Amino acid sequence: MISIQVVPGQGVDAYKLLRDKVTHEAATWYWANKAKSRLRHSQVKKGYIEVASAEGILIAQIYPKEPKDLFYLSEKFIGRLIGWFDDELVAINIQFVRTGKLR
Repeated sequence: MISIQVVPGQGVDAYKLLRDKVTHEAATWYWANKAKSRLRHSQVKKGYIEVASAEGILIAQIYPKEPKDLFYLSEKFIGRLIGWFDDELVAINIQFVRTGKLR
């Protein structure tokens, strides 16, 4: 699994930026639940991105249905963040989280 931290500039809440953009303007992204914590891309119906806020920092975890969709969802999500919010963000950090047993 990939975990992405989106660090906004001073006084900005990255989750609120994303929530408002997806709710009102996004063409290819949509919320898969009422709580607005599960984000889906229109071309990958079975995978999703779980999003949450931690003191203004957006935390996103990529959950692809198929392994091949991990790259696609990550690429599209990070690209959209840059395209929409490049002036409001300070950093986008990517972490690779082990979910199974190590060999």
